[in-house]
This record gives sequence, C-alpha cells and structure tokens, in this order.
Amino acid sequence: MGGIALLVAVALGIASSQRSPSPRGDFAPPEGANVTYFPAPQREVGLPLVISASLEAGFVRPFLLAFQRHDPTLSIAYIQSRSGAFLQQALDSCHRHEPSADLYLSASTDQLMRLANEDCARSLPAAIGAAAPGQAAWRDQVVAFTVEPGAFVFARPVTGPIPDSHIALLDWLRRLPGGGYRIGTYDIEESAEGYDFAASDSRQASLYGRLLEGLGRAQVRLYCCSNVMVDAVDRGEIRFAYNVQLSYAYAAQRAGSRISVVVPDDYQALQTLSLMVPKGARAPSAAMRLAAFLVSDEARALARRALAPPGRPPAIALAASDALLAKASVTPLLLSLQDHARRRQLIQEWRQAIVSPVP
Repeated sequence: MGGIALLVAVALGIASSQRSPSPRGDFAPPEGANVTYFPAPQREVGLPLVISASLEAGFVRPFLLAFQRHDPTLSIAYIQSRSGAFLQQALDSCHRHEPSADLYLSASTDQLMRLANEDCARSLPAAIGAAAPGQAAWRDQVVAFTVEPGAFVFARPVTGPIPDSHIALLDWLRRLPGGGYRIGTYDIEESAEGYDFAASDSRQASLYGRLLEGLGRAQVRLYCCSNVMVDAVDRGEIRFAYNVQLSYAYAAQRAGSRISVVVPDDYQALQTLSLMVPKGARAPSAAMRLAAFLVSDEARALARRALAPPGRPPAIALAASDALLAKASVTPLLLSLQDHARRRQLIQEWRQAIVSPVP
C-alpha cells in the first residue's frame, strides 16, 4: 500500500499486507490494494466500516456518501483490489476463521456466491433480498444492488451509421481497413469484469465466435478497466472500445468526452453488482445498515441516474434504466463461471482469436 493508504490502515488497526498478520489476527488487505478513506461527517463513534471490493472506489462513492448522510458518525475504509486477490483473501479469512472486512462488494457475483456456498456469509434480513433489483438474491446472503451492461464506445466523429447491435457491429468490423483501426477491449486473463462480459457474450453461441474473429482482425489493444478504455477513446488512442461498463461511459459523456455510446439492442453482456456480509465482519451491524441502504429507494435512484442515457427526456431515460436494472441476476448459472475447465477453455478461445489471431 502507498503512504496515505498505509496511514489509513494503521489508523484502523488493519495490518499491512506486506507484514505478517498480528497475533490478534487483524484484517490484512490483499497485496497491492488501494485504500480510500471516507471520514465520518460528524464525530466518529465506534469502529470504521471496512469494505473489501473489486469495484473502483469512484463508482461507489455516490452510494457511500449518501449512506453517510444517514449515518454521519460512521467512517468507511474502502479497500479495492484485483478480483483474484479479493477472492483469495476472502476465502483465506473465512477458512482460517480470521477477522474479515465488514462488507464485500463485487461485479463478479459468482465469487460472492462461491463464498456463500462455502459457508462464509451471514444471512441478511429477507426484506433486503426482496428489495433488490429484479429481486435478485441468493439465499438472502448475496444480493444485487445494480447492474453494468456492456456498451459500445466510439470516438467521434464516426464514419457512417453507428452499429446498434452485435450483428451490425460484425458488419462494421468486416468493413474496417485491414490492420489500421485501433480497437480496445478487456484483457480477460487479467480482468474479472472482462471475463464476466466474455462469459456473458459466449452464451450467444451463434455470434460469439464471429465476434472474436472480427475483433481479432483489427488492431486490438487490451485494457484492465472500463474507465481506462473510455479515456483511451477520448484521447484518440483507440477509435472503438468493446464491452465498456455503461455507467463509466455515460459519466464520461456527461463530463464532455468526445465519445458516442451505444447500448446494443439485440442483447447486452451484463454484470450484476452484488453485496455480501461475511461471517468474520468486525462491524456487522453497520454492514447490515449499508446493505439495507444499497437496495433502498434512495440508492436505486442513484443507480437509475448512472444508467440513464444522457440527452434523453427524463422519463424515457429513467425507463431505460429500469429496464436494465430489472435484468439483475443472482442465479446458479453464475456459479459456472467458477468452473476452472470452462474458464480455461473460454480464455484459450479468446487468446487464439484476440492475442494470436490466425492471419
């Protein structure tokens, strides 16, 4: 951790990941984690709430600040790490019966479901699951609070009609000049979010292979994160980014980025962003309060605004958001993403097409 992050960790009594765990078994963030501190708006009372997540802090900031207006004496330490490190740390603290973070947030809902299946989760009040978007919950232990569809992001101006579906995108890719058009997408070997989107795409069996071939023929650059891809399009580093998380694309558009954003109308690769309170939580009461807030009407309004297309009449924009939120899914199907053989096969197919395409 960096200097500021380490100061925050020390203030919280959290052991640095670069030292051996203390005899008390303090919660140790994964190596390389980033810590963002949200101080209590009023005089702090009790333990800070510790959140371990694979989501960028900027994405959840509006939710956490809104929650603190209701709970102004609560400080929050938000610990963001790569998805693989996040899962491993969560499994280790569970299996060793050590203190953990108080709340887990992830776009890889399959990871939280695995933790729940390994008896690492506390049960939440049934009302929290019932209030989730699409009532998406797993055993009242893993609960959705918003979604992230994969969007197409183009640099402006775009020559010719902008593709509005995956089939139209295939035709557009075929017409690109050979090898000279710079395209960005996730490195699915390094990014859990990218892998989730690829797995969602792969369920469209008739299109997926053709999409990989089309992307592989272009000059593809690989990225870790949606916000980095959006910035790359805005700077002109790439001309098109595939499967960008929609809220980042819309936020950049609202901020004046020179991009066009398309939500494909045939299907959307979709991530469900979910929460879980682990059994080793240090401040379970505060974690439960935040879990309840994240599925409240106030938090739903924040999620709707993030997914609302800019420049549309409010009623139409929010209706589009509601249609996306209704697709939230926390089902046994997601557990297939934890199958190691399936993961190897998906990555191998992707690598052959994208990283080492056949001329």
